[in-house]
Amino acid sequence: MKKYAQALGEILYRRGVLSKDDSLSLVQDFKGTEQAQLNYFLLDEGLVTKEELLQALSEYYKVPFFDVRGFQFNHDLLSLFPQDFLIHNAIVPIEFDGNILTVVAGDPNQLDLREEIQQYTSYYIEFRVGIVRDIIDEARAYYENPPDELEIEEDNDGDDELETTDDIVDLY
Repeated sequence: MKKYAQALGEILYRRGVLSKDDSLSLVQDFKGTEQAQLNYFLLDEGLVTKEELLQALSEYYKVPFFDVRGFQFNHDLLSLFPQDFLIHNAIVPIEFDGNILTVVAGDPNQLDLREEIQQYTSYYIEFRVGIVRDIIDEARAYYENPPDELEIEEDNDGDDELETTDDIVDLY
């Protein structure tokens, strides 16, 4: 398998996102660099948009991409995993369907990732790829501000209140 910087540079060049020179420079400047650092550089320098990077990551990892920013997470799924595990592995569960748990990972090819996830659940794991920084930020946000069940119940009590017809006068 090609090195990450070379493979990503080629994908971005083929997609018309980077010029041939930029693609070659990327390989020279980031050879041996951590994958996430290269992704941050591309985004922070405005060389690619988030959508372009996600599409390239999808092609590289051969799994669909998923942008976790702004996604309404299923709190029951997040609570299956300790915060440190999610952050260390840059993963976040997004969907459960039947016996399939869909997980967004910054590196879906991470060695033994599927087995590590299955220590916490017996569901079949299906991967999507996402931006590491976004995944970690969303996992931290959930654990730093977990939903308050009391507030949810109070909000629902007001919404579920039935109107009475005691004050209505029947004129017929």
